[in-house]
Amino acid sequence: MSLLPTVYLAAEDLPGLAVGRRLIAEASPLLIHREENGHGYGTLRKKVKNYQKMASFGYPVLMLTDLDRVHCPSELLRNWISEQPHPNFLFRIAVREVESWLLADSCSLAEFLQIEVIHIPADPDSLVDAKSELLKLAQRSPRKIRTGLLPRPGSRATIGPEYNSLLNQFIISCWDIEKAAQQSPSLQRARSATMALAIKLRASF
Repeated sequence: MSLLPTVYLAAEDLPGLAVGRRLIAEASPLLIHREENGHGYGTLRKKVKNYQKMASFGYPVLMLTDLDRVHCPSELLRNWISEQPHPNFLFRIAVREVESWLLADSCSLAEFLQIEVIHIPADPDSLVDAKSELLKLAQRSPRKIRTGLLPRPGSRATIGPEYNSLLNQFIISCWDIEKAAQQSPSLQRARSATMALAIKLRASF
């Protein structure tokens, strides 16, 4: 049994889980009890009431989902859950996608993609489709990165065969979450909420 407070982590995909791990790691000494990859938002939405119940029973939850085309975070929150999330349930929304948070560390992403930093948008939270923007940037990358991130010609897939694994590698090894938060208000809010939860849990543990 862990002697440190633990958190249940859920996200839409592997990059979302990797970002969640970074949020929890910097809120040390929180530990991750279990992870859930929703493979899209549908599973998370179906289970949101379960997460709320878990939090009310004393099992803290950090869930990350994308805003996508919904007008604002408060609207998405109302659509998903009919009550305010329990204080131990961190329902955090990336504006508009977790890729926005990655674009927010422009220097590290430019180095990872091997492109000039001038090509990366300065206000990632304002992008309607950050994933498409990242894929557009990847077209400037060397062949190995391009073929991993971009969908193959004629494929019905919207991303490349190594999209998730490459972004997971970037998040673990290169992404500076502190610098990214300076350019992404929604990421900064997620950081602040996670750190506040960590302080509360440590005080009551």
